[in-house]
Amino acid sequence: MADASIEFKGSSFTLSVLHLKTPKTADIHADLVKKIAQAPDFFYLVPVVVNIEQLTCSVDYQAIKALIEELKFTFVGFTGSVDKEQRALIRELGFSFVNTAKANTSAKSTTSKQNHAVKEASSAVIASQGHLYTDKVHRGQIRSGQQVYAKDQNLVVIGSVSAGAEVIADGNIHVYGSLRGRAIAGAKGHHKAQIYCQNLEAELVSINGNYWLSESIEEHWGTPVYIHLNDNELTSSKLI
Repeated sequence: MADASIEFKGSSFTLSVLHLKTPKTADIHADLVKKIAQAPDFFYLVPVVVNIEQLTCSVDYQAIKALIEELKFTFVGFTGSVDKEQRALIRELGFSFVNTAKANTSAKSTTSKQNHAVKEASSAVIASQGHLYTDKVHRGQIRSGQQVYAKDQNLVVIGSVSAGAEVIADGNIHVYGSLRGRAIAGAKGHHKAQIYCQNLEAELVSINGNYWLSESIEEHWGTPVYIHLNDNELTSSKLI
């Protein structure tokens, strides 16, 4: 008998989760427009799961889906800790309900986190396929409107990245200057990729689909840092 033409397998993907704090579509629309304006290319057709667990009143699921798609996101479904009746209604309307994995709530000591960060840093140059990335070196400033992409490589910028510029690498990104634009590392799914810079003032940083906008990186703003993934969450640490 010939092999089947399809096969279902379990896997995991990085999806953006939009947490709603209000069911008012006008408010949601206004706030999403502001976010998109900060990084329009990054958000274009990004798969989004909508978390509704903070909503305590009735929800217009059709309107929310339409709003998400109107703003050029890719709507995946709804998620959140809601009752069975609400899940059943969502599915009756023809929408997916995405169950989230239970979070590991066990506390971790500061030492353990530091040790983990060191291990991540030491192995970051090794791709998930087990080979070493070569380096693409850019000398000089990357100006607003420019994009530099290191395909299947690390990207080393000997200079600064201006606001409005974008640097992308399938491996790590090293900026020996100020990072004021957008930096996207691990672009093809390298979860051990990291971002290093001498002065962090970025509009957006992203590793393997996980991203921070500028308001999320205030802790180490204006300092030398490296950014990496820890349990699929972005973490920043001082370089010196």
